Amino acid sequence: MSDFSRIELSYAGGDGQAVAHPVRFLGFPGGERHVWIGEGAGGAGRAYTIDARIYSSDAVMDLLLLNDALRRVAGEGAAVTLRLPYLPYARQDRVTVAGEPLSVKVFCTLINAMKFDRVVVADPHSTVAPALLDRVEIESAEGFLGQVLALPEFAGGVALVAPDAGAHKRVLALGERFGAPVVCCAKLRNTATGKLSGARVLDEVPDLPLLVVDDICDGGGTFVALAALLRRHSDRPLGLYVTHGLCTKGVAPLRDYARLYTAYPRDPALWTPRGDIFQAIDAAPQAAIAA
Repeated sequence: MSDFSRIELSYAGGDGQAVAHPVRFLGFPGGERHVWIGEGAGGAGRAYTIDARIYSSDAVMDLLLLNDALRRVAGEGAAVTLRLPYLPYARQDRVTVAGEPLSVKVFCTLINAMKFDRVVVADPHSTVAPALLDRVEIESAEGFLGQVLALPEFAGGVALVAPDAGAHKRVLALGERFGAPVVCCAKLRNTATGKLSGARVLDEVPDLPLLVVDDICDGGGTFVALAALLRRHSDRPLGLYVTHGLCTKGVAPLRDYARLYTAYPRDPALWTPRGDIFQAIDAAPQAAIAA
């Protein structure tokens, strides 16, 4: 899939270890999608996992087709878990302008229709999407952020930054969990155009390196503007952690951040592993972020 979407099928082997099973995804000239599961996928009592990193409408259709094909091979009673770390349409969780759909509900209705035994999502954008999903389990950002804060570059301490009102509650809880001060910021956005119209820092900025924490980086515009704003309040190094590193314009626009971290990169070529997290390869020069 050229859009960086990845969908993989596995099942639990006799020793409990995951066994990957081949799946082919095809596109017809007319635009339709097709899926083919390799032979040998069926097996009595098997528990299956579909790991889906979905970043396009084609990939949504691929998931629907794969689930149907799997049910036909394995039987309707087979136990199937969907791992869907990035939840598409979770940001469209309210209707702000007349004539808009409630996109998150539409997408969650599709997921529920596939009748998975478990749906595992990571650090969803808000509480709306999990409330709409059946049998959902949430993978918190806490474990990933804990790995980031344990890196040597943060040994001298760090302050967490909540970039907007939607992140305040989450980042304040993380700050309390890790004993780190939190700086809350606010941004103004035109709901009709989606463009930012301003931002401000709401708290005193401590004399510590700053780590902005959020769930998603898409084009990066919010974080570019935030870096410029924070620079007016602090000359300490800036870092950025996002659970879902979509970074659809690459990481170059985020050059004001000394280090970038993510748990689920959309384009793995932009990142290098550090344990269970990833660090951007070609952001700013890798200046030490510790005090």
